[in-house]
Amino acid sequence: MTQTYGQVAALPSIPIGPEAFSTSGDTALWWLTHAGFLVNSRGCLLMLDPAISYSPETPLPHERAISPRFLARSRMMVRLPVEAHQVPRLDAVLYTHADRDHLSIRSARELFWTGATFFGPPPVTRELAKQGFPPERLRAVRSGETFRVGVVEVTPTPADHPWQLQDPAKFGPPWGPGDCVGYLLRTPDGTVWCVGYTRLMVEHLRMTGVDLMLLDVAHDPYHMGVGDSARLANAMAGSRIIACHYGCYNTPDHVGWNGDPAEVAAKVTGADRRFHVVAPGERIVLRRLTA
Repeated sequence: MTQTYGQVAALPSIPIGPEAFSTSGDTALWWLTHAGFLVNSRGCLLMLDPAISYSPETPLPHERAISPRFLARSRMMVRLPVEAHQVPRLDAVLYTHADRDHLSIRSARELFWTGATFFGPPPVTRELAKQGFPPERLRAVRSGETFRVGVVEVTPTPADHPWQLQDPAKFGPPWGPGDCVGYLLRTPDGTVWCVGYTRLMVEHLRMTGVDLMLLDVAHDPYHMGVGDSARLANAMAGSRIIACHYGCYNTPDHVGWNGDPAEVAAKVTGADRRFHVVAPGERIVLRRLTA
């Protein structure tokens, strides 16, 4: 029997214009829908898990990243605020793991022309190499190994996301240690942590100095779920929080793409000033949380 979940739609999208890609005097972020974000830190441009192309196979707005097996039930509930072919330039694209709702191959091909270098754990770089991406534009990353992209210092952080365990015969070997990461971004204006798509780990609770946390609120045993998402948010008492990985795909029978930020916010101390539900394409300026 197919289980269904409450469909919480994201707020209506706000188009991202050319000004988002220009030189700026601050650090700002835009949610691209689902797991994706654009970061502009004083003109240094990064994208996280951009799946920002529509399918040419249908007039309805299906995200290109989804495999044919999911295509019939992956209609988007909101519009993309920007499409990959509209992005004029990027310095880096950072992938957390190789699942197709995060590593969109068609989006990656279109973003290749921005001049970006593509970073990700080994399954990501292997897949992009298979797709013909030249080795000089690929960088495999490992948790704890810091590198720089312009003014931004990037440190991959641990993630545990072996979702294939639900049916290895059907989905293949699960993601193991090193196959998935989060990203800590130290910018001139503060620190952003994309936690990644992961079960809660001891290492996550030891993180410090995070000003803004991009937090997955999906209902799924291979994600944090409501309880552990709130537990991590409360451990990061000085951090603002942006909810993501919910409300974008119309998939009532897919637990990993469903979640309600309000359920997590209800368990977060100081949520009224810390926990933010933003619209795709809404500009969020990075600021440290004031007492």
